[in-house]
Amino acid sequence: MMSDPEVPEDDQSYYAGEEVIQPVQRWTDAEKLTLLDSHPMFTGRCPNCETPIPFGERSLPKCRHCGWSDDSEISL
Repeated sequence: MMSDPEVPEDDQSYYAGEEVIQPVQRWTDAEKLTLLDSHPMFTGRCPNCETPIPFGERSLPKCRHCGWSDDSEISL
């Protein structure tokens, strides 16, 4: 088994004797917290004007008050 130089030896996980490859994290912990604190998917409010944003099924968030829309390519 080859070890990943980016994963410290202590952080390697095994299942049934086989190493479980850990996915590379896309965001830092600080970026994840910022997303949770500001994105309407989690807050229910527009990040620009704080107006509540109603969510329909399968809809992207868009503020009817200031026009903010989520045009980012965030896939969670």
